[in-house]
Amino acid sequence: MAKLKGKKGLSGGVNSHVRARINFLYNAATFLQSACQRPEAVDHAVKPVEDEMIPDAIYGEPQDPANGASSRDHSDCVPALARTYISQMRGVSLKSQLRLPIEQKRSFCKRCDTLLILGDNCTEEIRNPSRGARKPWAEVRVVRCNTCLTEKRFPCAERRSSKLSERKKHQTAIANPDPTKPA
Repeated sequence: MAKLKGKKGLSGGVNSHVRARINFLYNAATFLQSACQRPEAVDHAVKPVEDEMIPDAIYGEPQDPANGASSRDHSDCVPALARTYISQMRGVSLKSQLRLPIEQKRSFCKRCDTLLILGDNCTEEIRNPSRGARKPWAEVRVVRCNTCLTEKRFPCAERRSSKLSERKKHQTAIANPDPTKPA
């Protein structure tokens, strides 16, 4: 007997557990990155934890076996942990072949997995590469990651205007509403 496919109308859907995991990782990374920007939030948001419980992968250096303490402070691991969560989120979406929502997809750097926060670790500008900015549909929003200096480009203007023949048809239709009478 074949495996039944989930229906979209049911609670959650087929890959609801995967989507929930992706959303959790994104929200956790967003929280950690925003806590990193506000130092007072790090002290209250991150509870003091024994150093043995935090893996070496977060700190990037082995702990001292004599006293079990690392030389880094807990607030140093927050951006690295946020990048780890973004990397895991991308891996889950790729492996399960689920597309990320556009807001999530455009909010992190694909090269270094840094969550992009405007004005803090990324810059944004509008560019129009056409000669003298003559073409308004050629405007592009450029977001530059300050960590790895990678630029992401997103079209920000409306689609290009209709062709000349279509515009003339539209103008004649407005000027002559009755198609049986010649203009």
